[in-house]
Amino acid sequence: MNISGILSVSDIKYYIEEVSTKSPEIIGLVIFILLSVDVFFSVPTVFLVTSAGYLLGFKWGLIASVGGMFISGLTARILCTIFGKKILKLVLGDDRKISEVHRLFNRFGPGVLLISRALPMLPEATCCMAGINRMPWSKFIVYYLAGTLPYAAVLVYLGSISSKDNPYPALTGIIGMYILLWSVWYFLIYKKEKKN
Repeated sequence: MNISGILSVSDIKYYIEEVSTKSPEIIGLVIFILLSVDVFFSVPTVFLVTSAGYLLGFKWGLIASVGGMFISGLTARILCTIFGKKILKLVLGDDRKISEVHRLFNRFGPGVLLISRALPMLPEATCCMAGINRMPWSKFIVYYLAGTLPYAAVLVYLGSISSKDNPYPALTGIIGMYILLWSVWYFLIYKKEKKN
């Protein structure tokens, strides 16, 4: 969205500040909608989820954040169940590459869904792969929520205890969370695949 000029990070900050004077329902709806469209337009999830905690408090910030991210993941899963194989064929072309993608997802898919929040756009890409590979719905929902709920809970909580005068709980928590997720990614998936 930033590259297209439709919406930049500074625009989102401006709108969050503007909307902060509105009712909690409006704020929650705006955050929910922005996170829901993340599958189509990359939005700053960390900033939005932390802002949800800051603006709405823990309970309602968590509901708006998880609800939006869940809709985004479901949308990616549904669209790629329908159109994913054609898109994968168009992008990769080579049947061997497609088989390798399927092999990797079948091996690491649940784990990647759990830690997909470690990198931008990885959650949506992983949800797409779940659709292409026809991962069972129950398994998809359990793993996706198991990775999304703790991530959202920590960020919303850090946002709820932060303020304009003291943004450090959110900043240090975000850095700590990414270090943890990247470490898990490295040791459980990247390093394991390198050995094989």
